[in-house]
Amino acid sequence: MAKVDVVVIGAGAAGLSAAALLTKEGRSVCVVEAGPYLGGRGMAVPEEGFKLNLGGHLLEDSGSGITKIFEHVGKELVHGTVSNDVPVWDDDKRRWASIRERYAGDKSELKKVIAALAETPYEELDDWDDRPLREWMRRHTTDQGVIDLWEFLAVLECMTDDWYDHSASENLYVRKMHYEEAHRAGYSFWPGQGWDGLFEDLRDAVVEHGGEVRMSTPVETVLIEDGTVQGVMLGGSGILPNEFLEGEVLEAPCVISTLPVWNVLDVVPESELPDWYSAQIRFLAQDHLRISWLGLYLATREPVHAVDPTEIATWLHAPRSRVSGFCFNMSAMDPTTAPEGVNLVVAGGIIPGAKAHDVGYLKRMFELFEQDLAEMYPGLGQAYWRRRHLVHDPSFGVIQKPTLVGRFRPHWRAPNVEGLYFASETFRSRGIGVDRAARAGLTVVEDYLGKRLPGFGWRY
Repeated sequence: MAKVDVVVIGAGAAGLSAAALLTKEGRSVCVVEAGPYLGGRGMAVPEEGFKLNLGGHLLEDSGSGITKIFEHVGKELVHGTVSNDVPVWDDDKRRWASIRERYAGDKSELKKVIAALAETPYEELDDWDDRPLREWMRRHTTDQGVIDLWEFLAVLECMTDDWYDHSASENLYVRKMHYEEAHRAGYSFWPGQGWDGLFEDLRDAVVEHGGEVRMSTPVETVLIEDGTVQGVMLGGSGILPNEFLEGEVLEAPCVISTLPVWNVLDVVPESELPDWYSAQIRFLAQDHLRISWLGLYLATREPVHAVDPTEIATWLHAPRSRVSGFCFNMSAMDPTTAPEGVNLVVAGGIIPGAKAHDVGYLKRMFELFEQDLAEMYPGLGQAYWRRRHLVHDPSFGVIQKPTLVGRFRPHWRAPNVEGLYFASETFRSRGIGVDRAARAGLTVVEDYLGKRLPGFGWRY
């Protein structure tokens, strides 16, 4: 029976970040991952000569988060191609325009809002968990162009079109980081080592410091006795169908789960958690609160883009499906994602999470979405290869609406259970995507160690 200091469930950004930081601090750690690929929801999957990055499309960290984690554990996160502009589809004029053209606003007013945000400590932004972004902005400007600019960026980050559904705190945390560290409203880039290389580097950091990463190793249950974590029971042999609690026991006084809210109670006995805490988890795990989208990968022989090959383009309303979404040429960001001479384009159209089980709806929407892309990008009408996928389970995350963020989410330390932590970005964390997950891992590690690690920017 193996025994370690910490078992980490999940080899995504949160799990590998937490494990790499802990092993660097001298703790014995075993990461267990149910799937065959590193990266969790950000994994890169090989398919007929392509590398399909299922969840991680661009990374948003201007230096203080996962970039610092890499540095801390002796690795380098290369900031590769940066998306310098955001072309926006104008559905009235049926053409592309720069976000700067459409949402210019008054520059003096924009500078005033930026200055107000710079003067606001991160801790004070927590007071805006229950209010929309517009309410905070109207305290500092009446210029609708400036408000439109920030609310439009919030569509990309919160995945909701309605202004009153953009949480102020979530948006202000990220906007403050970008302005302070990158001196711009938004900063997104492609990892220079690729998404597969990013997670391989983190895995290597774990192993080099004495840790272990086990792939294709599902967890049956977290073992808890008298309110104290004892370790985990791994999945059984698979010889008998539906084996029950017959797997290997991995002993540890601490377990860090990186499973999101819709999966965590599959492995953590709900009877060990207070009812109110389980209720928080179940509430956030509702389908209508999931960020879900129609995903398309399309390959063409000719380059396809709106303005520049390395931009991420977006829209509020596609011509037929009317969904908001994004699109970019992935192979222009990283030529290794496609065979030589081939362009791999990825696009997403946001749909209501509550609709994700309606097969008829999905079929109609995929067809309309493909027609939309062929109109907005005529070259995509000549695509010779296509893969559809639905981002829902796993989802991109929980919609970042007021009263669904920050202190309204379950705490990362399980109440009444000694040694149980949750480092999923769907628990209490800040940021966007992979960086958000990595910061969740950092926050939990610091709580476990009882100290702050030097050199990092804001975490929760």
